Amino acid sequence: MSTSFEQADCILVFGAKDHIGAEVVKYIHQKQPHVKIKVATHDANNLALLEAMFPFAHAVHADLLDYESLSAALDGVEGVFQVSPDVFNEDLLVKNMKNASKHAGTVKHIIRILGTPPGVSMDLIPEKLKKYRHYPAMQHLLATQLYRDAELPVTFINVAGYYMDDFSRMFSPSIIERKAIEIAFDKRLAWVDPIDVAQVSAELLINPRNEYVGKVIDVTGPDLMTFAEVAKLFSRVWKEEITYNGDEAVFLNSITPVFSKLWGEEAPAYFMEYFKWETEHASLFKITDHVENILGRSPIAFEEWAVKNADFFTQAWQAKKSAPLVQS
Repeated sequence: MSTSFEQADCILVFGAKDHIGAEVVKYIHQKQPHVKIKVATHDANNLALLEAMFPFAHAVHADLLDYESLSAALDGVEGVFQVSPDVFNEDLLVKNMKNASKHAGTVKHIIRILGTPPGVSMDLIPEKLKKYRHYPAMQHLLATQLYRDAELPVTFINVAGYYMDDFSRMFSPSIIERKAIEIAFDKRLAWVDPIDVAQVSAELLINPRNEYVGKVIDVTGPDLMTFAEVAKLFSRVWKEEITYNGDEAVFLNSITPVFSKLWGEEAPAYFMEYFKWETEHASLFKITDHVENILGRSPIAFEEWAVKNADFFTQAWQAKKSAPLVQS
């Protein structure tokens, strides 16, 4: 692998309609409007949406698990932003990326998003989690090794904690319905705003820095907090009492229908084991200074996020209060 990467003048962004990819596209266009941007979707039905979101970009159909569509999308591309869904076949993905990049002959730099506790290695993963090769405990470690074995020009951006906006996405129902955070296995975690992850990724695509080439960059915000402490923060900022309930049965009951639908019947039990294992290794979570070093600004603090997103919850509570009662 090369020890230095060149600036990319044509960049392909996967996940462009979602919370990280969309911010990557916005940042690149704002900082380097001359850079050609391709925004990719695996579902051709989303092409019109991407064209509406990013009229300055070129929307393309590209499936990471389909060599032909990926190869076509990489034509003329020099930089790639790549993020995988949870529970994904990284073996086939990296094989396709290697072959399609070789066919294109132009790819200079790939930014790959990871999501694993910092410093985790294979020997820390118990056998009961190892057997699920495409699930989170293994998925990102495997992706890292596969990319390196393929000798692709990649830099890894590791989300070394939990996203702050998990609370306005997957964890929002209990806050809206019961003003409670209902997540088992309380632990002190690093928290990160997806905007910081996106902007670090985009900056390294348009202005590569040799000290980060080929490395795993653990990106965090400035806060280490438990779920219980987050509840107290939200209570103070939103001036509404938000409680914390770490009951495992309540948590399992809440994730089972969603996780089973997404990933199969084994998923809820797997994730309970994964969260338990993650809690046992919570000491690995630490604050890093990469956001400040790369972007020249402080990372977004959790309180700042809570202030910015207060209206989302207050409006949801007001709508719930105003909704007509359903007669039984």
